Amino acid sequence: MPAIRIDYDNDKVSKDEITALSENAQKIVSEITDIDDVFVYANSSEIKVKVAPVEIFVEMSAHKIADPDKLIAKIKSKLSEWKRISGFKHSINLTLIPMQWKIEIGI
Repeated sequence: MPAIRIDYDNDKVSKDEITALSENAQKIVSEITDIDDVFVYANSSEIKVKVAPVEIFVEMSAHKIADPDKLIAKIKSKLSEWKRISGFKHSINLTLIPMQWKIEIGI
């Protein structure tokens, strides 16, 4: 299950804007990876020094990523399209993080 973490500067990006981005990033990653179980955490740090308006970190199992360059390009393309359509004006930094994790759910 991919996990999306969004860090943002709440002095530059409103809660409504980040909520819309979070919902759409979840849909985009789910659609591209064909994995329904994608979740998002969006947070703004209390202390911020020289931060970007928005940082998106997509973490997913490395074995599910056949081609990291192709995957990040697809996510970037869909995010760019969403930004254009929605009028989201803030810059987004996107990071794909392949993970070697073991997950136990519902313990």
